[in-house]
Order: sequence, then structure tokens, then C-alpha cells
Amino acid sequence: MARILLVKPRFMGPEFRSITHPMGLMYVAATLRQAGHEPRIIDCAADPYDFDGPARIAADWRPDCIGLSIIVSELEQASGIIGSIRARSPEIPIVLGGPWPSANPADALIMLQADFVVAGEGELTFPLLVDAIERRQNPFVTAKSIPGVAARIGDSVQGPSPAPLPDLDRLPLPAWDLLDHELYARTLSMAGVGCRPYMTVVTSRGCPFRCAYCHQTQGKQFRRRTAQSVVDELVTLNRDHGFSEFEIVDDCFNLDRERMHAILNGIIDAIPDARLHFPNGVRADHLDGRDIRLLRQAGTVSACFAIETASPDLQKVIRKNLDIDKALDAIRAAVAEGIYSTGFFMLGLPGETGSQAMATVEFAARSPLHRAIFMLTTPFAGTELADMAARITGTPMTLNAVRGLNYFTSSINISAMTDGELNSIFRSAYRRFYLNPRRILRVISQHPRKQSLPRYALIMIEKIIPGRKRTR
Repeated sequence: MARILLVKPRFMGPEFRSITHPMGLMYVAATLRQAGHEPRIIDCAADPYDFDGPARIAADWRPDCIGLSIIVSELEQASGIIGSIRARSPEIPIVLGGPWPSANPADALIMLQADFVVAGEGELTFPLLVDAIERRQNPFVTAKSIPGVAARIGDSVQGPSPAPLPDLDRLPLPAWDLLDHELYARTLSMAGVGCRPYMTVVTSRGCPFRCAYCHQTQGKQFRRRTAQSVVDELVTLNRDHGFSEFEIVDDCFNLDRERMHAILNGIIDAIPDARLHFPNGVRADHLDGRDIRLLRQAGTVSACFAIETASPDLQKVIRKNLDIDKALDAIRAAVAEGIYSTGFFMLGLPGETGSQAMATVEFAARSPLHRAIFMLTTPFAGTELADMAARITGTPMTLNAVRGLNYFTSSINISAMTDGELNSIFRSAYRRFYLNPRRILRVISQHPRKQSLPRYALIMIEKIIPGRKRTR
């Protein structure tokens, strides 16, 4: 039996105040247990800049390997954590996983000086890698023999080959007991509706749409759990763990309408006091009035709609191809049903003009949305958008070009606007959206947690005050 320390670095600051449960680590931990190993999860959200915390735990607990799940904005934290571990326990192998290492395995291994990358979904791969580490198998042989594993051998990288995808209904339930649930109850979540006890749930993986900005970590094949398995999980969380509030973070929960209806009807029958949130963005143009009424009947409190742009031409450029009119109909229906609704919007898309960007801002401002999040287009390495950006700028979007960037402070301008014009529109978007008395009253009257409104108001004030200027 091996001991495995699983670490979730966190980037948190003025732009990022929220977290969600580390679902990838929870599922991997469950399969490691199933294989007879002893996992432990450390979430660094309590103190994101305590780079020594995981190293202290590792020095005391002596795990056989350490795994970190990383997104691109967490590179600074991951680098600091790994450096501290190397200083205290240089003999412990370090394994990377998550969206960014999966999309950029060679860069991840060389830049962070880790030993292995588990690319994509790690439930089938990680236990095999742990067995190989226990046997002290040669890293080259490990990467050659285990699909989905890349290994660093000096300054070269071997692998990964494509890994098999797990049958979602055969996976064990996430290792909920390895988390400090108080941490998530006192920290803002993805849903943005205040702090409270809740649990994150994943009911499907993969997305058939080919949006250019997506890392596509879980592939383009939509894979679903059965409706009954989802309802059973929620009932277990409700009955045995006391949760009645759930955040469903699928990339496309509503793609299979019949399955969605079965899940919602099952919740209505089994958990009448359920409160549901969909913070990852449902596909708005795949929802009709009947869907939204059923979502509300099942206890849906909030939903996010990923619109990105109001320009049909730019919808084609980013390959989202959203039907904007249908999306607006869905938003209106959701607000009419009392669902607290958020819109996601991107500014500075490839070749975007000032008039196109303003049209997106105006779409958001005219909509009945309660909340809007405007983001600067960020071409993260490993995405099709990064390839587009490289062609536009003449500079490859390498690791150094995107390190430290996030959706709110990006300095890479791939639009047709000047930096000044894009910066001005971005800074004005929140003022245009929020300085609307009718919207303010709607938020106050319909916000799901009234006690969080003072904190919400402070965040909104910060957003509408002119922000930092962008530079190339």
C-alpha cells in the first residue's frame, strides 16, 4: 500500500475569490483507495501563498508520491509548492495533472521539474503509475507502458500516449471525507451566491462543441452517467452527509434533454428541499421553457449562461456557434422563473472590432440577467485560440507568454482594437451593466442569500470603479 499526497494549489486574489471542490483529486483519491492505497488531499485555498504547507505535511507523513492538479493561473503557486517539496523531500516523486499539464505535458514537466504527468482523466492511470513508482520502475518504461503518462528523463520527455476513458457509472463516488467541508462553506463558490454548505457534483464529462478557447481536457465525446446514478449520489449526500445544496459543474449538463429531465424528476421525488446551481454555464440555446420550468421545480436557484459574444460572426470564429436569439429567450425564461442568472462574456476576441465589443456589452446590459462577468480573451497555451493568437501576433503562445495571465488581467491583445480602446470598453462594461436601478432592485429582491448582499455590493463597486490599464 502506498501513501499519496494530493495537492490543489490555488490562485486567489482581487479577481479570483471563489473556489470549488477539487473534483478531479476526489475521484482519483477514490480509485486509489479502491486499489488499496492511502490518499490524502490538501486544498491550499485556506492560505494560497503558504508554499511550505504541503512540504511540511510531506516531510512528516512521508508519502510515496505527491500529485498536484493545476490550471494555468496556478503556475506560480505550483512552482513554489514544488520548490519547497524538493528542498525538504527531494526523493519523493512529483506527479502533475489537471487541464494545463494535460494540454502541455512537456512544458509542465520541464518548467516545473516534476517527474510525471497524468494527462486527461486520471482515475484509470494514476493507480497504475503508483504501482510502477512502488516497484521503482524505470520512468522511461513507465511512460512507454502506461497510456496517459508522460515522464521526464533529464531534459527530455517520454509520452504520453492516449489514455482510455473511464466508464463514469463504474467509478467509485468521490472521496468526500478527505475534505475540510468548513473551508468550502466559508469561501465563495463558483455559483457566486454567497457562502454556505454545499457539494459539487459532476454528472457528465466531455463536450461535443469545439470552442477555440477550451483546453478540451475531457475530450469531445459527451459521456454521461445514468440519471439514476446521479440521483443516487445526491440522495447519499443529502441523507448521509446533510447536504441539500448542490453545484453541478458539467460542461454541458443539458445536452441530453431526456436524461436531464430524468435527473430533475428524480430530484423532485427524492429530495424535495434540494437547491441546485449550474455555475459552469449551461448551453443556453438548448433550453426551452419546459426545461427551465422543470429546472425550477427541481430546486434550481441559480444558473450561468456562457454567451461569450453577441456577434454571430465572432461566434463562428471561436467555433461556439451559439444561437444568440435562443440564448436570450432562455435567459428571459430563467429570470421569469426566479432563477438567479449570470452571463459570461468575452471581450477582445480574435479580430474583434470596437463596435462588436460594444454590441456584446449592450446585449448584456439590455438583458434581464442579474449578474454579468466580463473577461478579457486569454489565449492559453494548448488551445486552438493560442494558435490563432500566434498567427495574429507572430509570437507563439508559449508558457512564458501566458504565465500569470488570467481572464481579467490579460495583456495579449488579438482584437482589431487598440489597447486603449479595448481597455476602455472593458472598464466601462461593468458600469454599463450594473448602474441600472431596475437591475439593482431585481438583484436585491431575487438574490438567493440576502445576508451576502453587502459583500456582493462591495465586489460590484470594485468592478465598476475604473481598473488598471492594460499593456501589450
